[in-house]
Amino acid sequence: MRWKAFGIAAAAVIAAAAVPLAALADNEPPSTIQTTTTTTAPKAPKAARAHAVFFAGSVNSASSSSVSVAVLWTGPHDTQLKGTTVTVAIDSSTQIVYGKGQTSIDPGDLIRVRAVGADATLASLTAKEIHVNCNCHVAAGTLGSVGSSSFAVNVSRTGPYDTVLKGNAVTFQVNGSTVFVQGKNKAAGTISGLKTGEKVAVIFAASGFFKDSGFNWQTATFTAKHVRYAGDLQPASTNP
Repeated sequence: MRWKAFGIAAAAVIAAAAVPLAALADNEPPSTIQTTTTTTAPKAPKAARAHAVFFAGSVNSASSSSVSVAVLWTGPHDTQLKGTTVTVAIDSSTQIVYGKGQTSIDPGDLIRVRAVGADATLASLTAKEIHVNCNCHVAAGTLGSVGSSSFAVNVSRTGPYDTVLKGNAVTFQVNGSTVFVQGKNKAAGTISGLKTGEKVAVIFAASGFFKDSGFNWQTATFTAKHVRYAGDLQPASTNP
């Protein structure tokens, strides 16, 4: 009887407990998990990368804010500039490096330029770095024919970058800026004082770069800057 009564009592307890459990199962509390929505701001478009440009040439004109260059050589990706005249801006960020004897950018100087373009058209360029050198080359030898505005030299000596001229007859043009110096006393001279067969040394400008693989000395123009004649002459040391 005791076990039977105990069983009945236990069953009653279980049944009583089942009622609230069933009620909890039928009435689940609202979920406490919160959903967070993250809004990602659109990324700003990347700024267009400035196109780097490399070229070199002869200065046509220059000012404090720009320089005009007759382009004789370019980097491998900028060949569209070769043979053209380019105006490149100079600003406060432009670094200018002067070669020996140079203190300014002047017409006729050779310059090497690293610039940036606003876009691939290269219509607008700003110089980042400019190297300025005198367009000065050296040749010496004996005089050939002499005219009123040019003379020829049978070249036997050259500067280190002009060796292609050695052993050739080379014509040099003269202009109002050409200086003639005669003899060891360095007396002022003229083109009419040149005599075929005498020794001569010439500092000259070239219309191209001797180091350029496409340079042809036979079609280039050489303009005499300084001419020394008569006597055993030694050409002045210059930067090519």
